Amino acid sequence: MLILETLRARYGDSLLLHFGTGEDPRIVLIDGGPPGVYDDALKPRLEQLRAERGLEDGTPLEIDLGMVSHIDEDHIAGILELARELKDLEESQQPVPWKIRRFWHNSFDDILDNEEVAVASAASAMSPASIGDLLGPSGSLVLSSVGQGRELRNLLEFLGISGNGSFKGLVQAGHKPIKLGGSLELTVVAPSEKNLLALQKDWNLKIKPILKKEHDKAAKAEIASFIDRSVYNLSSIVVLVESEGKRILLTGDGRGDHTLEGLEAAGLLDDEGKIEVDILKMPHHGSIRNVDAGYFEKVRAKHYVVSANGKFDNPDVPTLKLISDARPDDDFTIHLTYPTDEFELPAVGAAVAGFFAAEKAAGRKYRVETRRPGELSFRIQLV
Repeated sequence: MLILETLRARYGDSLLLHFGTGEDPRIVLIDGGPPGVYDDALKPRLEQLRAERGLEDGTPLEIDLGMVSHIDEDHIAGILELARELKDLEESQQPVPWKIRRFWHNSFDDILDNEEVAVASAASAMSPASIGDLLGPSGSLVLSSVGQGRELRNLLEFLGISGNGSFKGLVQAGHKPIKLGGSLELTVVAPSEKNLLALQKDWNLKIKPILKKEHDKAAKAEIASFIDRSVYNLSSIVVLVESEGKRILLTGDGRGDHTLEGLEAAGLLDDEGKIEVDILKMPHHGSIRNVDAGYFEKVRAKHYVVSANGKFDNPDVPTLKLISDARPDDDFTIHLTYPTDEFELPAVGAAVAGFFAAEKAAGRKYRVETRRPGELSFRIQLV
C-alpha cells in the first residue's frame, strides 16, 4: 500500500502518507496546516481512521512518523495544536486518541544554533504586529512561527516523542535512506549542510549585530527579510518517498534548485539530470517564487499536487504554465485541494480556472482534478 492523502489545509499543507498492508496499515503525518485546520480536517480525519480500524477507547491510533517540513505557520500550526491537545490529555491522565512514535522537526533555534535569549529577542523585536507594514502578511506569519517552532520542540520533549533520532541532530541531506517498515524508504534531499552552514554564517555576520536595534525600522525589515528567505528557501525539509517501485517527492516550501542539487548529490537523477516521480507535492503551494522552467523539465511527475486556496495568490498561473510547457505529452494530472470557485480570493480562482479553460480550448488533454466539496481530503493511491 502507498497512498498520499492531501487534506483541505486552506493556504497550507497537511498530508497523510499511508503505507504497509491492509492487515497492518501505517501512517506518516506531514505538516498540519495553519490555525483551524487541525479542528476542521486533520483531527476529524484521524478520528475517521480510528473508527475504520475499530480501535477501542484507550487504544491510540499509532502514527509511525510525524514531520514538520519547516516552521512556517501554514505548516506547523496544526501540528502544534495536536501536540498541545496530547499534552493536556496526558496531564489530566486521560487516554490519548493518537500516539506519534517519532518526529522530524528543525526548530529555528536549532537551525541557527542560537541561545534562547538571542532568538527570543529577535522574535520579540520582530513581532507580526510590529512589521506587518514592512513584509506583508506572509512575512509576518513566518516570523510568528519562530516561537511556534520552539514550543513544538518543548512539547515533543514533554510527550517523550523521539525527535530526529536517526539524524542525531538536524534533519538534513546526506543521510542514508531511512526505512519505516516493509519497503518504504525516505531519503532527505534538503536542506543540505552547505546551505545550513551558509544560513548560520549569514545570521552571525549580518543579523546578530542588528538584533539590539529593536526600534529601527530598517533593521526590522532586514531581519524580517532574512527570516522569510531562510525559512522558505534554505531550511525546508524535502523528502523522496520510495516503495515498491513508486516515488513521491514531498517538497515543503523548498526551493527548486536546492531540491535538484540534493537529488543529484544523492544519486537520484539519471544521466540526463532528470527524475521521474509518481507524485510531486508542489513546492510552496504552487508559488512561482520557488520554481523555474528547468525544475519541471527535470522533475517529471504523473501527479502534481497543489495545496492552496488562493491566499497569497497561490497557485500562481505562471507556475501552472511552466508545468504545461514542460509536459506536451499531456500524460499527467494536476490536483487542487480546493475547487477554483471556493478559493479565498475569487480573482485568483478565476485566473486559475481561466488558465485551465484556455488550455482545454487549445486542445490540451491533461487532467485537472479537485477535492470534492465537503470531503476532508483527496487520496492518490499508487500501490
